[in-house]
Amino acid sequence: MNYKPYKPKKNNKPKAEQQPVQEKSVAKTIQWFPGHMAKARREITESLKSVDIVIELCDARIPYSSRNPVLSEILAGKPSLVLMNKCDLADPLQNKLWKEHFEAKGQNVIFTDCITGKGIKDILPKVREILYEKLENYKNKGMIGRLPRAMIVGITNAGKSTLINKLY
Repeated sequence: MNYKPYKPKKNNKPKAEQQPVQEKSVAKTIQWFPGHMAKARREITESLKSVDIVIELCDARIPYSSRNPVLSEILAGKPSLVLMNKCDLADPLQNKLWKEHFEAKGQNVIFTDCITGKGIKDILPKVREILYEKLENYKNKGMIGRLPRAMIVGITNAGKSTLINKLY
């Protein structure tokens, strides 16, 4: 058997005659929104119906950068609580300023450190405060022992697993 090496075909057309790249073909080839993020967004949207409150975990050292900007669109009026984790590593003066900033926007904020457990005991009372009316409605309907259902969200390395382990 005699094999010939592969040679790509040459395009003999002058560059002026070559077709320009169409926008549609570029849009099909460039994936700027990763699939795992689209999947997470879809799962959060589906699960929101079955939870009472969303607990968003952020890094207190970089509160703005450690929040997903799409999340506020997805939540759309669902009660939420923002936990500023790793607060012991952040500047206390900046923590105070960030708390004022978020509370001015109508968001509930607690500073925590999930490793040492600081602020963890404040979460449940704050959740009960936020969901007071809903929990009262449950009591009136005879669902006295019903606990609120929460979804914990946050970017990678915010401390979600550590928080869940501390709460457990």
